[in-house]
Amino acid sequence: MRALIITTCLIFSILSQIQSQTAKELYGNVFNEAGENLIGATVLWEGTDIGTVTDEKGDFWIQKRSETTHLVIQYVGYNPISVEMYPHEDTVFIKVEGITELGTVVVAENREDAFTSTLDTRNVEQITSCELKKAACCNLAESFETSGSVDVMRQDAVTSASEIQMLGLRGIYSQLLVEKRPAYTGLGSPLALEYIPGTWVGGIQVSKGASTVQNGPQAMTGQINAELVKPFQDKKVFVNAFGATTGRGELNVHLNKRINSKLSSGLLLHGSTAQGEFDKNNDGFIDQPKKTSLVALWRNFYQAENFSTQFNVQTLSDERQSGQLTAFDNLPDAPNSAYRIDQKNQRVDVFGKFGYFGFLKPETSVGFIYGGSLHDMQNQFGNTRYNGKQRNFYANLIYSSFISTTDHRVNAGASFQYDDYDEFLNEGDFSRTEVMPGVFGEYNFTRDKFGVIAGLRFDHHNRYGLFATPRLNLKYNFNDNTILRLSGGRGVRTAQILSENMAVMASNRQFVVDQSQLDIEDAWNAGLNFTKSFKIGGKSASFVADLYRTQFVNQVVMDMESEHGKVLFYNLDGKSYSNSLLVLGSWAVFKGFDMKLAYKLNDVKVSYNPPGSNGAADPIQRPLQARHRGLVTLNYETPNEKWMFNSNTQITGKQRFAHSHGVPSELIRDFTGEAPAFAVVNAQVTRRFKTLEFYVGGENLTDYRQTSAIVDWENPFGEYFDAMQVWGPLVGARAYFGIRWWID
Repeated sequence: MRALIITTCLIFSILSQIQSQTAKELYGNVFNEAGENLIGATVLWEGTDIGTVTDEKGDFWIQKRSETTHLVIQYVGYNPISVEMYPHEDTVFIKVEGITELGTVVVAENREDAFTSTLDTRNVEQITSCELKKAACCNLAESFETSGSVDVMRQDAVTSASEIQMLGLRGIYSQLLVEKRPAYTGLGSPLALEYIPGTWVGGIQVSKGASTVQNGPQAMTGQINAELVKPFQDKKVFVNAFGATTGRGELNVHLNKRINSKLSSGLLLHGSTAQGEFDKNNDGFIDQPKKTSLVALWRNFYQAENFSTQFNVQTLSDERQSGQLTAFDNLPDAPNSAYRIDQKNQRVDVFGKFGYFGFLKPETSVGFIYGGSLHDMQNQFGNTRYNGKQRNFYANLIYSSFISTTDHRVNAGASFQYDDYDEFLNEGDFSRTEVMPGVFGEYNFTRDKFGVIAGLRFDHHNRYGLFATPRLNLKYNFNDNTILRLSGGRGVRTAQILSENMAVMASNRQFVVDQSQLDIEDAWNAGLNFTKSFKIGGKSASFVADLYRTQFVNQVVMDMESEHGKVLFYNLDGKSYSNSLLVLGSWAVFKGFDMKLAYKLNDVKVSYNPPGSNGAADPIQRPLQARHRGLVTLNYETPNEKWMFNSNTQITGKQRFAHSHGVPSELIRDFTGEAPAFAVVNAQVTRRFKTLEFYVGGENLTDYRQTSAIVDWENPFGEYFDAMQVWGPLVGARAYFGIRWWID
């Protein structure tokens, strides 16, 4: 596979002259009378909800209109302006004027790089590329350190696999999209967040609660969409090198070329390694797996008069080893003398889009999104083997237009998803084929202060039959600064028992499951969002409050508490729900300095009633699920924008340990009751030059560590061995440094 990646990269270099580009869009730049680019300015077609915001260069791209109309530009502290635009115009440069001196200070130096959209009827948090640079975002898993909406958790003590949590529930209940395409499903899900390098991400949209029906029925708690950098927007050459004191190193290289207004192409390369062998808690197991990862993505975009298309090819090779320190000495000669974990993942993705907008009726288009992948993995957890191969194909056809006026927009289409699994756990065969075609329709109404998105889709699963997925989003603007949103809807998904619970294999528990008896997971989500912008001492501030409830009709329960030495999987018999409250405030305290405070309450409970029980157990708090969480971020940028100082503190409340029936008390003395509350402090300093940036930072600066993480670590092949009791950081304080260099 490595040879394939090297060969592919060479082919990409040879073919770099074969270029393409995106949809027919209007390009613009917004700046003030001093010539300073305005970041985060709102750009909106007059009389519609079609809009965007300017990026870190003040640039924006927005779909062109087929008739003469006006483009409205708004920026805090400036007078809104309206610019007449003609259909033939492709480029516009807009100067915004008419502010007070105080207004200049507010908007030019204190801007939000993560914010809740005021345009979208849905509750969407926008995380820009500027926000991602405030922490060591080497991959998507590390891109949420400054977000109050998403938590990232480590699943076990030996594989370092990370998983997001959203609205109090595991990441498997939110849908991961890459440029509006469901990505890394099935076998790719355990390490999906680490397969997307941070420098490749141009922005992230976190849609909470009931989301659009266009991308499938799977999302229950929301969607996370990662937009990758485009070759016509990215630097011609970009290099990012990263190193950490834990023996971790990464290198990212972007090579882009825009031949003309229609053709562009890019090659994104990523390589990372971690070779440090250390055991700070003295349990005989290395605290950080050794790994080598290589990823390459070739992007091609083309734009014609009435259509656009893109074509992408991505290859990946990822190898990891962890376990006991002695396992790296003589394991081949004595395979049972030490506990070792080996993980190998190889993957190829082909995906793209096609759009046609040459209809006589304006604001009408047809889009086609497609993707296919082949994922092969081999895993060894001590004496447990878990191997699999997945062939996936996805297609989505979307028609967009309006009824009468553009206030009444409609989307309709059909999708198709195919997954063929060859999956084996030791001698157990979990192979299967899943086929799910579907159709959907969505109505979007926006006028004055009110907005509504109502959607319905029907899907047919080859195992579970036909089901309907309705979703509704409402928005009301009390004024320009005060917004209320309501949402509700259904989500359904098939549980991937092995890949979604691979961390359980880092223990000597027996999987007990009859896959043929498991039903589809089914849940309803309802919630509200309140967003308010205001001033404190003349400085911009905002307040966001989210309240959501997810109620399961059926859930495939993963039960580690009912029987000793086993993990049971069965259909829900009782109640399972999550109540999630988020309160977030941000304030531009003074020129260049801003802060954000967030508090989150997660009430997450489930009933454990395995088959054969009397079904009388009341729901209890999920194990290792913090009920209370907090976040504090502080950011300062010098007036000349040459220095940037960032810090974030993540606070985690107490967590309940799972009941350990039948385990000797001396082995679980550190794993009974509740884990203590703790805080992790991270900080970073960045120095900017014209085409160069240096950054240095530290993570877990207080060196807080979970000192005991593995039950019966001295007997990894014994019946009590369990590496899943992770509630805090295992690696202590660590420093990192990096450099970003580019050619515009």
